[in-house]
Amino acid sequence: MAACVQDTVNVDITANDYLFKASGYSVRFDGFTVLYVEGKDEEEEQESSLPDMNEGDVLKLRDLAGNQHFTQPPARYTEPTLIKALDENGIGRPSTYAPILSNILGRDYIERVKKFLKPTELGKVVSDLMVEYFNKIFEIKFTAGLEEQLDKIGAGELDWINTIEEFYKDFNTLYTKAESSLNGKKVKVPDIESDVICDKCGRKMVVKSSRFGKFLACPGYPECKNTKPVPEDEITQPCPKCGGKLVKRLSKKGNKFYGCANYPNCDFASPGIPTGDKCPECDSYIISGMKGKKYCMNSECPSRAKTKKEK
Repeated sequence: MAACVQDTVNVDITANDYLFKASGYSVRFDGFTVLYVEGKDEEEEQESSLPDMNEGDVLKLRDLAGNQHFTQPPARYTEPTLIKALDENGIGRPSTYAPILSNILGRDYIERVKKFLKPTELGKVVSDLMVEYFNKIFEIKFTAGLEEQLDKIGAGELDWINTIEEFYKDFNTLYTKAESSLNGKKVKVPDIESDVICDKCGRKMVVKSSRFGKFLACPGYPECKNTKPVPEDEITQPCPKCGGKLVKRLSKKGNKFYGCANYPNCDFASPGIPTGDKCPECDSYIISGMKGKKYCMNSECPSRAKTKKEK
């Protein structure tokens, strides 16, 4: 089918001392759009067509609406978009994309937030150090160029000893400069303050990182050495016992359960998420378990036996 032909249009509209600008398009030839119009995700795109206008036309004001727009930051990378960006810039190869992602996730430089990749405080500190002391190496063009050299070494077109020696001259200079500037100084990763109150001294606990993962620690260390695991997967449903926040935890045997973040002041724990309803037979809490199945959390409740029979 014939393609649709459109003309991009920019219009200047004067009204007294004011100048209004409009941009959009006009259709010169309908083409296949006579029979089929592809759906648009953005409402603005659907309204971007302009009527036929000629210079000198007098327009009638029908409505004047003030809309405020803010420049949005670029969206965070997801794993597919990051791999696409690496590929477009000549960094890495299909066989190295998985190890790249595995390394930056495993070393806690980034973390997954839903489907997006977010830099951690450790990742920001490491990135700032690399840019400050290894700016020549920490560049897209340098990395892509080194990838090409490695490909040529693999193809037998370059000698690997000379290539590595040439790289090491610059790297050694930068490394020596960084080592003398830091002079053994340890770079501290900023602590992230949480809403969890230390039950021993009343301070707000902070999130720290170790080789075993993240944990909550009291900022009053060494006077207060209280630590806690980081609550994960916060649930919107409040604790039915005290109204606090519910979090998903792991038992000593590795089984998942939902407990109150106010523990030990509140000892509520359940294998499922409370629904907010109470059992009509024993007045215990109704919870939602696997695949959304609702049942009484009281293991001795008669309704619990009925639920098992239904399965």
